[in-house]
Amino acid sequence: MAIKILAFDIHETLTRWPAGRVRPIEVQHLLRDFGVDISYQAYEVARAAVFVMDGPKRRIEDWTDFLALLFARMDVRVSIDLLTSLTAMFEARDGMEFFPDALDAIAAAKGAGLVTCSYTTLPRFMLGPKVGKLLTLLDHYYNCSDIGLPKGHRRFYDRITENLGVDPGEILCVGDDPIGDCRLPVEAGWHAVLLDRTGRHGDGQFGQIATIASLAELNRHFA
Repeated sequence: MAIKILAFDIHETLTRWPAGRVRPIEVQHLLRDFGVDISYQAYEVARAAVFVMDGPKRRIEDWTDFLALLFARMDVRVSIDLLTSLTAMFEARDGMEFFPDALDAIAAAKGAGLVTCSYTTLPRFMLGPKVGKLLTLLDHYYNCSDIGLPKGHRRFYDRITENLGVDPGEILCVGDDPIGDCRLPVEAGWHAVLLDRTGRHGDGQFGQIATIASLAELNRHFA
């Protein structure tokens, strides 16, 4: 069955966080300056919970919205001034960056006549100004809010298939996570390629799932 759709994971596949992104310990210190005591570990847990539990329920609009949900998860009350300060810090420092091979990989898929889409946890706003054009380069941007389920739930991949109106065997996906980006999509009938930029996974470790070291190698799997 011919491949018609190329689905990209976003974080650590097409994009990455900048080196100077906001760290959890910085959030802990800033909150302390406002008289609010939390641990950075609790912050990290709440952050993950917003992605997995709140994101599928509705679209998260911006950093203020995301942070408000995060502090609600922690049952921590913060002032408007504090929320504004945190939002400004994240907006200034947490815009994502493209990997050098990302745009060429999308262009190669388009040149081969494939429809392109994402399958990601990331809300659109987190892409930031440098990679925001990704929303226009991909034919579809699917995240947890669009699908109504967390990435990693079997039906997440089924619903994307249904939305695209194709057979699951006509979808090829690529991502850096062996489980959420590869094994679970394969269980849903997709084809998958594992992107292993650092060589940490080892060739053949994941059975029939092919491994590539860069997106430049991806076209041989759909050409």
